[in-house]
Amino acid sequence: MIRMQPSTAGPGGADGDEQGGSPPCQAARIAPDYFDPLAVDAKQARDVARWRKARREELLAHRAGLSIAARQTAAAAIARALDEVLAAHLPDPRGRVIAGYWPIRSEPDLRPWLARLHERGAIPALPEVVRPASPLVFRPWHPGAAMRRGHWNIPVPASAETVAPEVVLAPLVGWDGAGYRLGYGGGYFDRTLAARQPLAIGVGLQAARLATIYPQPHDIRLAAIVTERGLQYPPRPGMA
Repeated sequence: MIRMQPSTAGPGGADGDEQGGSPPCQAARIAPDYFDPLAVDAKQARDVARWRKARREELLAHRAGLSIAARQTAAAAIARALDEVLAAHLPDPRGRVIAGYWPIRSEPDLRPWLARLHERGAIPALPEVVRPASPLVFRPWHPGAAMRRGHWNIPVPASAETVAPEVVLAPLVGWDGAGYRLGYGGGYFDRTLAARQPLAIGVGLQAARLATIYPQPHDIRLAAIVTERGLQYPPRPGMA
């Protein structure tokens, strides 16, 4: 059992306290078909991939350089903003499945927020990669739950039970004002959102905003984006 611990250059340019294992950006290595050559020009796809790789490395380096206190302050502010967004969508979370994530690579730690939802009767869940190039699977989680090591040594609930989240938090490496997310490069969240279509809320730092991520046909627009400065991308009509 694992113990719980409470730039804007365009394509064509140059390409801490971790709680998981090896970098998740290695996901791209097991998802070589992330760019579909039939859906987009191959050269454009390569240019965008190189540009995203460079931006991803810059943004991850910036995030890793933040102090623990700064990360904790940002996570607390994000949690408050999420409360407001969720209150508009799910005034009563009892019995509703809400998926977060186990923080890695200096991501905002929102497990305390998930724990508070659990106290209110919600069913928190965490994602797991069960096979390459496939949607994520979600397993129920609560404070003190038995955990095991999943892909890249990221802790996942030991339970074999799976659940279908109504709301999914998508951690952001980068994001843009049109509601698109720059992730680690494996495409797992995009595949998940396309297959399961939950209410997807991106969570990340304000400093990670980009002018655009140059969205490709496989990129899924998020329903909302929240940073430590509050709601940055408006929810879809009918959510509020």
